[in-house]
Amino acid sequence: MNKLFAVFFIILSVNSYAQSLQPLDSKLIEVAGIPLYSKATFVYGNKDIGFRFATSLLPEEVREWYREKMPKWALYNKYGDWMLYDGAPDKGMAEVMSSNSIRIVHNENLPEWHSLDKSITTEIVIMIVK
Repeated sequence: MNKLFAVFFIILSVNSYAQSLQPLDSKLIEVAGIPLYSKATFVYGNKDIGFRFATSLLPEEVREWYREKMPKWALYNKYGDWMLYDGAPDKGMAEVMSSNSIRIVHNENLPEWHSLDKSITTEIVIMIVK
């Protein structure tokens, strides 16, 4: 019984940790100069895999907000991906992936993957690589 309780406690602890953006991670994003979209909820992530946020607003609305906030960042908009990145314009995926970036896409799987309301289908992924 004690082992079962311990496993249950660990699962709850990991789950609650995954649901909040840690202060050091928040600071990392801030230092990179990337604003957080206030109408999005942190879903999971860290500096190694990126930070995933979700919102029920349309991707176009979130994209417009980030374009206004990050006017000097280049846009990669090919093959169904929409990403702003801190690099020279018109570069390939290698340049984009080696730069700090913000990816905003419609993802109908978000609700199922993260136990979210079915209306939350816009995904924001912030990658900090520099």
